[in-house]
Amino acid sequence: MLLSLFKYLKFLFTSNNQHGVHSPFVYNFITRSLYSKPRYRSNKVLDVLLKSIIYFDAKVIQLPNEDNVLKDLIRENSLKTVFQGKSYDFVYLEHPDEVYLQEYNPSGNMVHNDSMLLINSIHKNKKTETHWENIKKWEHVTVTLDFFYCGAVFFRKEQAKEHFKIRL
Repeated sequence: MLLSLFKYLKFLFTSNNQHGVHSPFVYNFITRSLYSKPRYRSNKVLDVLLKSIIYFDAKVIQLPNEDNVLKDLIRENSLKTVFQGKSYDFVYLEHPDEVYLQEYNPSGNMVHNDSMLLINSIHKNKKTETHWENIKKWEHVTVTLDFFYCGAVFFRKEQAKEHFKIRL
């Protein structure tokens, strides 16, 4: 518990809000989506998930283990989504592990240039932090956003490789 509090305090001191971001893509995403009202859920990860799906108008979504409660929540807020496909616009991973994550490397064609990968609990323990650091090093990953509670990964070819720590 104390270690988690220390990690969070360290995150607060090293993170930025929208004013510390110099990427127009990230700035627009943060200001027009994540910092906008209303909050869809009190859970910050679910709020990021729903706002991201709406902002990027994600049509094909991959969720963990056929989560029907989450599917219903997404359908309530986004009309034109499907949960099956060969290539995904939005992928949500509840518990990342290295084997599962390799499926979402863009060379595997499951994600594309405009896909977003949202990973829950990236600072939960040393193992998840290691997975997060490895993802940031993937060749095709260009932008990562660390929100402490979760992390967002983008594969945009037109974007310079950057990593951001953003306070929500």
